[in-house]
Amino acid sequence: MSSDTCEKWSISQMSLLFGMCRKTVGKRLNSAGIEPIGKVKGYPVYASDEVGPALFGQSHSSSVDDPNRMSPKDRKDWYQSEIQRLQLEQQEGLLCKAEEVRRTMHTLVQLLVQALETLPDHLERNCALSPSTLTFVENTINEVRVSLHEQLIHAFKPR
Repeated sequence: MSSDTCEKWSISQMSLLFGMCRKTVGKRLNSAGIEPIGKVKGYPVYASDEVGPALFGQSHSSSVDDPNRMSPKDRKDWYQSEIQRLQLEQQEGLLCKAEEVRRTMHTLVQLLVQALETLPDHLERNCALSPSTLTFVENTINEVRVSLHEQLIHAFKPR
């Protein structure tokens, strides 16, 4: 599309249209190398078909997603915003500390192991199972405990 047939947008119009700060629009156009195609009322205007990729294109999002590719100020701002996001998620109960998860998992596993250990006694007392059947149940429970232990070790192995 040539610049004669496309719409011409100012930075203010793009800011309103896309809900972005004027400075952000200007920075993204500048970093993408988009030049004004003219002036309207003394302000530079840009070809509408060029601004979309400049404002929302892949090249910009990759630097936004990778703090190592940001300028020092943008990287500092990004980390501060991430800290605030994590604090908010923790306040809302969407995020909890690793030590709290460990304690909860420890309690859960203790309760499960206790239930498995007492199951043969309950079966003997309430179901009058034969000694051979109880031995089979105990062996099965031991196999399940060993398997659970191995799976938990694997699941919580540092990566």
